[in-house]
Amino acid sequence: MKFVLWITGLFALAVLLGLLSTLNTGYAILFVPPWRLELSFNLMILALITLVALMYGALRLIALATGLPGEVRRFQRQRKLKASRHALREAGIAFFEGRFQRAEREAQKAMDDEYAPENRALALLIAARSAGSTRDLAKRDDYLARLEALPERLQLARHMLDAELKFETQDLTGALLALEKARELSPNLTSALRLELKVRMLQRQPEAVLALTEKLLKADAMEPAQARHYRLAAYTQQLAGMVNSNEVRDWLRRIPETERRNAQLVGAVVARLILVEDFDYAATLLSEALADNDQATPELARELFQIAESLASETRLSLLKAAEGWLKGRPRDHMLLLALGRLAYAEQLWGKAQSYLEASVSIQPSLSAHAELVRLFEATGREEKVEHHYRLCLDLALEKGL
Repeated sequence: MKFVLWITGLFALAVLLGLLSTLNTGYAILFVPPWRLELSFNLMILALITLVALMYGALRLIALATGLPGEVRRFQRQRKLKASRHALREAGIAFFEGRFQRAEREAQKAMDDEYAPENRALALLIAARSAGSTRDLAKRDDYLARLEALPERLQLARHMLDAELKFETQDLTGALLALEKARELSPNLTSALRLELKVRMLQRQPEAVLALTEKLLKADAMEPAQARHYRLAAYTQQLAGMVNSNEVRDWLRRIPETERRNAQLVGAVVARLILVEDFDYAATLLSEALADNDQATPELARELFQIAESLASETRLSLLKAAEGWLKGRPRDHMLLLALGRLAYAEQLWGKAQSYLEASVSIQPSLSAHAELVRLFEATGREEKVEHHYRLCLDLALEKGL
């Protein structure tokens, strides 16, 4: 339909021009001494139009001829750029496939002919990460150094990648330097805070770990359970540097109540108190923990079993008195019964010790319980019982392959 309209229009124009030419009877005189030329006015118009068209065509040809080298260069550049961006896509795919050597090769192709700074940065980042994954540290550092010449808005990615790569190779000082530069560009970047938290943990800087944990928790960048894990690790590191009981006591008073009631932390504190030979205070902490059914664990009862004979008599009697309440909530806690049996044995409460130890054995036989019963029956002169429990100890040891 469109073609028919064009043909119709052209015919109409031709008819119109024909009619106009019959109406126009004028003529034009061209005088170029010594010549004089007379021609139809219509012919002159047609000649002018033809001349203009020829001149336009000639100028277009000249322009095309002079611009041809530039067009060739532009075409070659576009072809290289297309190949470069194809290589960049291939590099990204290869990187996520775990084919790091291929990813680095493709990234190198991409950065050679790429002019956009964002794409060059992406190619260099992929190449640096791939080189780091293959432990080619010289190439890794070279790629990171080349990123420095790019615009400042692309430097945050460079510093973060630098920090991650240094952390992976345990260059903790280098990782912290990179993180400091990243913080200058983005002070509250949570990924930087998380990475710094790991670095500070490995550097055994518990105060920094606690501060970073709180910052991440307030920013909703860390789950409470994970924050508790880091706090516990930091508290354990702080404990490791304490050399006397007074330090431990002062430190405990500064810890929030919710953290102080953590069973793992209580176990670590008790272990440190045992190391500095403050057995009675360790027993006090264990008593508080064992009185809470949510906080009590078999490990804490085992700690009480270990220090039972090192305690003062008043402390042991106090623990045995409190034990009646503990057993109401956990009557079948064989480790707690074993610990109470040793406490009673240390106080020479033979009947109470026997009842606790036999209850522990009836719930779960253990070498420790049978050995305690052997000691008890030796102390009370009941040789037949001694021989019986010796035999049970032997059978249990053989069964466990000890």
